[in-house]
Amino acid sequence: MVDRALRRSVLISLSVFALMALALGLFGQHPEAVLIGAVIWGLTFGGAATFLQTALADTAGEGADVALSMNVVVWNSAIASGSIVGGILLDAAGAGAFPWAVFILAVAGVIVTFGARRSGFRPGSRG
Repeated sequence: MVDRALRRSVLISLSVFALMALALGLFGQHPEAVLIGAVIWGLTFGGAATFLQTALADTAGEGADVALSMNVVVWNSAIASGSIVGGILLDAAGAGAFPWAVFILAVAGVIVTFGARRSGFRPGSRG
């Protein structure tokens, strides 16, 4: 899928990820919903690193080595920042706010990906 439909794969993955966050927000009080949501969430998010690195390498062209190095820095910075913001959100609004925050971020990701047809995702088959 990465070679044949990178952008479509990212859009589907992010959309399902957003739907699972929405489902957890609405039905998070039910253990079955949490279990199913967590499994589907993991499946949709599992390819994120591959998708993002491929799109970044394609876009960077000759500068792919530098771009991918910076990707690691940004990824780890996002993890650290997310921990801080998550702690603040947990303290201010409780754990029930997490699915809604993730939903908003995932929808933002869908919007950015949808708009990045030419600048971030090379049209057509990669293979």
